[in-house]
Order: sequence, then C-alpha cells, then structure tokens
Amino acid sequence: MKPEYDAVVVGAGVAGCMAATALGTHAKGSKILLVDRNPKTEPGKKTTQGWICGDALSEHHAKFVHERLGITFGTPEIENRVDGVFVCSPDRGVSHPFEGSGFLLDRPKFAHRLLNEAQKTGIEYRDLTQAVGLLTEGNSVTGIVCQDQGGKQPRSSRITSKLVIDASGMSTVLRRNLNIPSHIEKEIDKDDVEPTIRMNARLADGSKVDTSRCEIYLDAERAPGGYMWMFPKSSSKVNLGLGVQQRRSSKSLDTLLREWIAETPVFKGLTPLTDSGNLPGAWPVSVRHQNDSLVANGFMIVGDAGWFPNPISAGGIGPSMTGGVIAGEVAASAVQGGDVSEANMWQYNIRYVEKYGNKTAALETFRIYLQTLDNSELNYGMRNFVTNKEAVAFTWGEVPEVNIGDKIVKVALGLRKFSAFRNLAFSVSRMSLLNRLYSQYPETPSGFSEWKKEVVAILREVRARFR
Repeated sequence: MKPEYDAVVVGAGVAGCMAATALGTHAKGSKILLVDRNPKTEPGKKTTQGWICGDALSEHHAKFVHERLGITFGTPEIENRVDGVFVCSPDRGVSHPFEGSGFLLDRPKFAHRLLNEAQKTGIEYRDLTQAVGLLTEGNSVTGIVCQDQGGKQPRSSRITSKLVIDASGMSTVLRRNLNIPSHIEKEIDKDDVEPTIRMNARLADGSKVDTSRCEIYLDAERAPGGYMWMFPKSSSKVNLGLGVQQRRSSKSLDTLLREWIAETPVFKGLTPLTDSGNLPGAWPVSVRHQNDSLVANGFMIVGDAGWFPNPISAGGIGPSMTGGVIAGEVAASAVQGGDVSEANMWQYNIRYVEKYGNKTAALETFRIYLQTLDNSELNYGMRNFVTNKEAVAFTWGEVPEVNIGDKIVKVALGLRKFSAFRNLAFSVSRMSLLNRLYSQYPETPSGFSEWKKEVVAILREVRARFR
C-alpha cells in the first residue's frame, strides 16, 4: 500500500521543528507530518515543569539557520544578547573565553516561533500524539505506532511513511528499539549522561549582573564532574543551573543548587520564575560525541535523539538547530528522489560531521580529562598553565600548538602534584588522533565499521586511563 506520508518527524522540539521546516521548504508537494506528545500550546516541552535547559544559543548556529532557511530570530524569543561565554576557575581568580557571541532565549516563545516557522511551509502538525514504536518491513522503517493522548483513554494508531525522523529526545524508544540492520548505536553509557537542574530567577532589588557575558564555573566540590552556570537574561533576571557526573556526587541536584545560591551574595533573596509554565526543574543531558551514524533505511535521528549536545558545555539548542536543518535538507532530497536508503542518506552523516560533529569526540576526551581534576589543579592550571588562546582551542575541540613538555616542567616546579598535567599531554595526543579520524569520516556505509573500530579503541583507552 502507498504510505500515508512522505516523511514523519517525531518531536516538535528544536531539532524536530528545524527538520520539518527544511523538509517543508525543500520538498514542496510532499506530504510531511510533524507530531508531538504535548498540546499545541506547549510544543517540544520536555517535562511538566517546562523546557529545561540553559536557554543559550551561540550566534553561529543562528547564522547557519538564516543562511539555509532565511529565518532571523529577534524579539520576543530573544531576551538578551551576550558577547561571549567565559569559564571561571573554582576560586574565581581567572576566567577564559569559551565561545563567541550568542543569545539568551525566552524558551517557551522560542518553541512557538520554531513551530510557527515549520507550519508556514505547509506541513501538517498533530499535537498530543506520542510515538511509541516503529513500523518496519524487511530491512526498512515504514512508519510509526503512536498513541493519541487527546481523549480520556490513549488510542493506538499507525502512521505509514516513506521516512521517519526521530527527534524525540535522548532516551527515545524509537532509536533504542530499532530492529533493522544499521550502524546506529542504540544505548548510551550512564557516565555519558549528566543530570542537570536549572531555574530562571529574578534577583532581589539592588542586585545586578553583567548582561554582556555568560559565565560557567568549574568547581569539583560544588558541581562534581560538571559545572555551574549563570546566564543573564537581563541585569536582574538570570538562568541558573548546574550539572554533575552522577557517580561523583553524593548530594541531590536540588541540594547542590540551593547551597550554591545560599553561598553567592548576588543571588541572596532571588525569586524563582515560572514564565509561561517554565518552572524550575531537572533533566538528564548527554555529554558524549554524537551517534556516529544518524541514518538507517527509512530512518534518521537528530538532536538529543542523536546525542548532539556539546560534550563540554552540554549545550544542545545550537547543534540541534544545525543538525535539524541538515537532516531536513537531506531528507527532502531523499523523498523527492524516491530513495530513502541508508546509502542515499549517508550524506547527512557526512555533512553533520563536517559542520559540527568533527570536534565532538575530541571534546568528549577533554571532558573526561577535566572530570579527574580537583579544585587545586583547576585553579593552578587555569592561572598558570593555559592561555586564553589555548583555552578557546580546547573548548572548540581543537588541539592548540603548545609545548606540553615544557609546561609540565613548569607545573612540577610550582605544584608538586602534577600527574594531572601529564594526563593533559595524553589527552591532547588522543584529541589529535580523533580529529584526524573525523577528517576521514567514511564516504559510504561500507567503510564505516573499520573506521568506527579506531574511534572506539581511542575512546576506550581514554576511559581506561581516567576511570
């Protein structure tokens, strides 16, 4: 039987809306369906508490969307523009730039803007529709099994489609239960998932923050294996949060956040906000490189479903926007050409790696290394060991041209415990190897397995050294 749709996008979050918009723009005349489990008043909402994230978007991702789709973001979905993100040492004695300029979003309004852009292209949208499984025939995905959440009792139904794009989140049942041959990894290691908590808050009268910069605070005691953040939406409104590596923390996220707020003078007397139902809340985030294959026959994964967040910052909005556009463009070509095979859609893998994913395995390596450092090592290293230029390179997944050997000697003279900085030399060497590998990403599925073995071997060596 002829499929009901040419493509179905599951999840109306950032990645799903971007993929649907690109599909609707480039596949005119095709039948495109976007489904979301939430009511239409709350598209892409992660939990009952809201759109749980840091609300930050790097400008280069927004520029990519503008270049490819002509969309420009502004008021009211953007609340503030910042000149950069700075990483601060535990003692707050030094800070290094992390990324360039960007935006702080009103997340509920941003969600509505993205859905509106998708619907303007003529796609069909169904809310209160939760995908719970995949339809398959032979070695291909042919649709979804879903539940209509609109009535008193959920009703099951089937939607057939030439192509399914899974944008339904990190723990998606669609990717995890994919039962056709593919190179897609189905499960994520628990150490590659960081629990996070955040709140939007109004500072007490008289308390102000610098609106020109976002700040990330490394602190192995207050946020073990992770960091805290303070992102300004105005001089008196902030997005506060922290993430931790679960096995390194003995305290709950709520306790860690409350303790940090209580110890910080500028936060004294703040009032948590619930703008548009966006309450304080917690959410797990992936902090590894993206799934190395994002396609199978009749199937794509994108955004959190493909583990797109940055392994250092856990920022996922920008990569999801970029990846969503690329996925939608490749999908449009595939459905219009009548070939949704893994081989024909492999270009999605190649383009995403070239645009963003080529650095994420190196970033994962650097993240694993950072999680081994205590506060004295972080303070000393940020003050005496790494320059601003080198810090920027590291946090972009690049390998700076530094003489690690000379620097280790310097550390040995200034800090008796210098094994951590020998480990940096090891990390830099493995980051270089991974960057080289991703510059040689296989052009076709036939070369993937041998290439993937090399990636796995390097990351296994990194984990063995630091665990």
